[in-house]
Amino acid sequence: MNTENKTVSIKELIFASIICIVLAACDTLCFPASLFINILLSDITPIYFALMINQWFWIIVGIIAIRFLCPNLTIYLKLKYFKNGWKNFWLSIIIMICVSALAFSLGLIGKYNYTPSVEKVVIEGFIYYISVAIIEELYIRALLLNIIERIACKSKHATLIAIIVSSALFGLGHIIGMIGQDVLTIICRVIWTISLGIYLGVIYKKSNNLWLPIVVHALVDFCSVCYCFVTTPIFSTATVIIIAVSYFAVAMLLLYIHYIKPSLKGKI
Repeated sequence: MNTENKTVSIKELIFASIICIVLAACDTLCFPASLFINILLSDITPIYFALMINQWFWIIVGIIAIRFLCPNLTIYLKLKYFKNGWKNFWLSIIIMICVSALAFSLGLIGKYNYTPSVEKVVIEGFIYYISVAIIEELYIRALLLNIIERIACKSKHATLIAIIVSSALFGLGHIIGMIGQDVLTIICRVIWTISLGIYLGVIYKKSNNLWLPIVVHALVDFCSVCYCFVTTPIFSTATVIIIAVSYFAVAMLLLYIHYIKPSLKGKI
């Protein structure tokens, strides 16, 4: 979308912050789509249509707003560097996908009790997560991470700080959807989302391409398609523990390899 290494003014950072907050708030509250959209189709849960329409609306509005209000904020929306990024991180991507698929499916053994329609599986298990990945990466990685990095630009660890802080906010922001669950599940899910945020943040900054974390985010979410086959889609204790530990290990390894280790070498 933009050329690299441009100077971002304070005014643009303010606009970027406002856009980020609006996108996050409207995505979380499903506003305004939840007020007037109630599509009934087959056995698909109606809220999914409202969520998807709402997300695509704000994705378009967000990109246009960034383009005109923050023209110098580079968010790397072009496909440039995607291929190289995939080559550099393909192993960790495969690990994240395999761990997710295994943890989700194993956690539901003995609990499969529903036969969904093809439409439900396609829309709730796949199509929905495409817009989820795009809008979350847009306001967390493309906006929030870059805003924090610009604010902390005087520090030589600005990118590391931005990745960790944006990921922490990404994880804590998911607590709203965890209300009513047991403490262990909430703790594990917060660790898993923060770790996923760190992982996506690293591959975003190292590939200079937003499409790579978008694709990885979507692929990981696709692994939860098995929840379409149960009437009560609740994460088991085993599932949240496996994912939390695995994601944390992969995220910390990449963080160490790409940011902490180079920093330590510079001190020697």
